[in-house]
Amino acid sequence: MTPRRLPVPVAPEPKPPESTLKRLLRQRFILVALVIIAFFAMLFVWDTWQKIHTPELTPPPKAKALEAKKPPEAHKEAALPQEPAPAKETPSPAPLPAAPAVKAPPPPPPRQPVKGEVFTRALIKIMDDQVNKTWFGWRPNTILFGKMGLTDNVNHVQMGVLEVARRTIIVLNEHLTRFAITEAYNPNINEAMNFFMVSADKYWFPSASGKYREAIRDLESYVEALSRGRSRFYSRVDNLMVLMSNYKDLLGSSFHNLTKDKEADGSAISWFVVDDYFYFSQGIALGMAQMLQAVEVDFHAEIQKKNLHKLLEDAIHALREASHLRPWVVTNGSKDGILANHRANMSTYVGEAEHVISTLQMALGTN
Repeated sequence: MTPRRLPVPVAPEPKPPESTLKRLLRQRFILVALVIIAFFAMLFVWDTWQKIHTPELTPPPKAKALEAKKPPEAHKEAALPQEPAPAKETPSPAPLPAAPAVKAPPPPPPRQPVKGEVFTRALIKIMDDQVNKTWFGWRPNTILFGKMGLTDNVNHVQMGVLEVARRTIIVLNEHLTRFAITEAYNPNINEAMNFFMVSADKYWFPSASGKYREAIRDLESYVEALSRGRSRFYSRVDNLMVLMSNYKDLLGSSFHNLTKDKEADGSAISWFVVDDYFYFSQGIALGMAQMLQAVEVDFHAEIQKKNLHKLLEDAIHALREASHLRPWVVTNGSKDGILANHRANMSTYVGEAEHVISTLQMALGTN
């Protein structure tokens, strides 16, 4: 009979060494905090760099201004040292009379822009700045910046400017270039309107940016025809009222998106959407401010008759302020909370501009 043996404890198996990934996951909260701190540090450095490298326009001192008014001959005489008068010598024969100096003809005065040229060039500029003058050009239709949404803030600014251009060129095609409904459409403006209606995210067949460039060329052809008297621009009060009505509707829609508390389906507004509303409204303000400045020039007589320049200046001022808002991060804090609600800040200026333009439209309709 074999003796019973007690069980011998087996030594525990050695644990495999912990991977670097698991060690990092244990400290994930510290890593997230470090990433957030580094992000805000980059924003602070970028903002400081922009302030340092932005040239400040300082008025020249009074002494330099007075010095600039002196004719160039006075500067030369002051710079050259005075030499002693030479000793008197025997008189020389009298010199022959000099030929009279031929005066150069004065330069021709600058050409005054024809009616409608300033307005059309402002429309060209707001789109040319977004399509040709910004880094990487038109972004909503690019694969990297548009489809993947890497620069969605710039994308929505450009979409806002495009919406202003579309509303403007519709009025230009339907009213400002036609005396009555029986007059034919201007071919350049009609084609430019169709090109501006191409979807902003269309990458190919046709490309959105390519069609917008063609629209800009059509508008330049219209300006050239205006200067030669081959096209028309009717700056009547009723046409200005139609333009103000379109701008008022566009600002009203933007104001609603900036002030609403819930989406149309009843869901809460996501923090990932508030910046889209903010920058789309900023694009509207950027484009509309430049167009209203052109309205002030080409509709000067009509506005002067109604004494409405102050209202127009107030609308332009509100839109400029809206276009200059530059938050580091667009937040959606409560209206009375410690965290900013940048949608509400933007809605202040957009709502003011909408109210002023609505008042301007009603004043234009009164006798």
